[in-house]
Amino acid sequence: MTAKFALTLLLAASSMVSAAAETAFFAVSAAPDDAGGVYRVEGGKARRIAGVPNLFHLVRDRESGKFYGVARRGFGAKKRFGAVVVLEPKCDGTLETVRTLPIQARTPCFVALAPDRKHLYTANYSSGDLCEIPLEDGKPAGEARLIRHTGHGVTPRQKSPHPHCALFDPDGKQLYVCDLGTDRIHVYNRTPERGLTVPAAEELQLPPGSGPRHLVFAPDGNILYVANELNGTAASFVRDEKSGKWRLKAMTPTLARPAAVPNYPGAVKVSADGRTLYVTNRGDNSVARFDATPDGGLTLRETIPAGGDYPSDLMISAEGKILAVANFKSGSVTTPEGTIEVKQPIALCP
Repeated sequence: MTAKFALTLLLAASSMVSAAAETAFFAVSAAPDDAGGVYRVEGGKARRIAGVPNLFHLVRDRESGKFYGVARRGFGAKKRFGAVVVLEPKCDGTLETVRTLPIQARTPCFVALAPDRKHLYTANYSSGDLCEIPLEDGKPAGEARLIRHTGHGVTPRQKSPHPHCALFDPDGKQLYVCDLGTDRIHVYNRTPERGLTVPAAEELQLPPGSGPRHLVFAPDGNILYVANELNGTAASFVRDEKSGKWRLKAMTPTLARPAAVPNYPGAVKVSADGRTLYVTNRGDNSVARFDATPDGGLTLRETIPAGGDYPSDLMISAEGKILAVANFKSGSVTTPEGTIEVKQPIALCP
């Protein structure tokens, strides 16, 4: 099956990059036991380099070498709250946890580092808020601030706000936050001195029941793509040249026909040239490939087998070819070299 999938990807993605075998990356395991943490994936093998149970997302600061992650639970009263972890590389290739900061937030599931490295942000699904953490010399310093969302949606999973993703725009001046519970994307202005300005400068509204999970920007920053978990679509917003405001341009199903089982779009990635968009289908166990046009249009071209169960994240090359898929339920990371075992892989980090 491994060889068959590798061949499928080779054909469907129109040839992998030849350097894929030499490309190392990091897989995040959300396992609640000793298997949880960070794995270095290279040469068809995975090596655990940091033990962090319940780790859910990870970002890498290439300038300092530090990694920032969020553990979704295990802290505070009844261990219901999450924490931010700061990891630094050691001489032996492992990562050392140099700081663990519990936060008064439940189920942090995404972390964003400000481009100037003065703040760290977490999107907290269950408590319905953002956490803003001041940084000094790359480590938490000062009091964290909680920014609460309000509202609800129309489906049973939308009884309250559920921030699921926080991402800076290419200019690094605004933080965009997907709220799965309210069908909105909150756009926050930010300054290095004061952090986020509240309330949000703009709120992008999606159709009721969409459930925006993750987002990504086109290379020029003027198109925003969203993976909608609850209605099974990918959407695009385009920025008006005169007003600078966003408007919904397209909304397209991530499957050509209804899936035999419930399907929940997850991760979304765009190629460096802006012409190809990928969205993982958790349930159908595939990756949707879209043609993306300069005006924000989306056309579904094919779905590629993910090589495992419940693809939660993927990595693509600069040329827009699939390098790896993290399959949460099957405990596998699929690459052109084959399938690598990692317990509950939830995210990939380049």
